[in-house]
Amino acid sequence: MPFGQLVIGSPGSGKTTYCHGLHQFLGALGRPVSIVNLDPANGRNLPYPCAIDISELITVSDVMAELQLGPNGAMLYCIEYLEENLDWLEARLDALGDEAYVAFDLPGQVELSTNHGSLKRIVERLQKKRDWRLVAVHLIDASHITDASRYISLVLLSLRAMLMLELPHVNVLSKVDLLGEAAGAKRDREDGEEDGEEDEEGDDPGADDEGSETSSIRAAKSGLAFNLDYYTEVQDLSYLLGHLNATMGPRRSAKFSQLNERICELVEDFGLVSFETLAVEDKRSMLRLMRVLDKAVGYVYVRSGSDGAQERELPDADDAEMAAYEPGSFVGTTGSRRGTAASAASLFTVADTGEPVGWGSAADVQERWVDHQDAWEAYEAKERQELEKLWRDNEIKERKAPA
Repeated sequence: MPFGQLVIGSPGSGKTTYCHGLHQFLGALGRPVSIVNLDPANGRNLPYPCAIDISELITVSDVMAELQLGPNGAMLYCIEYLEENLDWLEARLDALGDEAYVAFDLPGQVELSTNHGSLKRIVERLQKKRDWRLVAVHLIDASHITDASRYISLVLLSLRAMLMLELPHVNVLSKVDLLGEAAGAKRDREDGEEDGEEDEEGDDPGADDEGSETSSIRAAKSGLAFNLDYYTEVQDLSYLLGHLNATMGPRRSAKFSQLNERICELVEDFGLVSFETLAVEDKRSMLRLMRVLDKAVGYVYVRSGSDGAQERELPDADDAEMAAYEPGSFVGTTGSRRGTAASAASLFTVADTGEPVGWGSAADVQERWVDHQDAWEAYEAKERQELEKLWRDNEIKERKAPA
């Protein structure tokens, strides 16, 4: 049975970059994956090898030229045209085989996953008539969580996409490796504004040289109003109301404060939205996300019927190699898998667990990419140098060794 990821998200959220990173990551693990470009606005110079490209069927530029439509109208027309000619896509997907694993790179127009019905009907047809198992991967730029209003807007967008597509759904804060930079810029901006206000009003004799308590707390949070797990778990949104109202000014705050409160209550009443984090170039981050996605779509429960599928035998409990089977590791997730065959190791370490364990929790991500990014990068650079030196020394020894 074929499996796939439906990669959606706003423009600039990193969908194409994620598909490229996914192809490299799973390829390095020996796990086949095919990338399908369903964005008719993507050029032909895609970073990943494209198994199926919608530009062979239709492109936005051609529709704009022939029908005199704008870019958004042309995009909707292209998706509707794909729906009308879905046999074209189905034939090419069938050619990938019954055990295909596919990532669908979709356009950035959010109305396709929140309002327009064509994408939903395409997905339903693939599921019902072709027995595809699909999971929606909704990418959101992590820098948006530094602003309360943008965060609430994206939570609403995620909720709407979940209700519209009716798929197993994983929301992802992408580009989390750039979050520290974005949060630091916000902190510096706010500190500059406060310094300006103090210059106008005069120094507070009760304040010490290190600034007020509020500034100290905000600096400790590295520009975020709360710790990262508050945003990933979408905790009590009422704590954000003060930040939302403060950005609008007193006149607009009086008018819209109740609306803000009702929006937060709406999200909490559904209780559906949460976020994973992703730094595409970090293998631990990619591995954690793959564990979450494999479980969401049911990939971990499937055993391949192919004759070539093999399973590695688990070592003894005292064996040093057993550490490789720790939940969150390559072997525990995909290492003992060939093709689409799930092993006993992956079933026991993934299928019956709740939240993924191992590195990659919100606290780990905040420490690595927000609070102590420079220290971590220095440590990893030193570790890389030591490994490279060890590799060179071993290579020299092998050359000098007698034949």
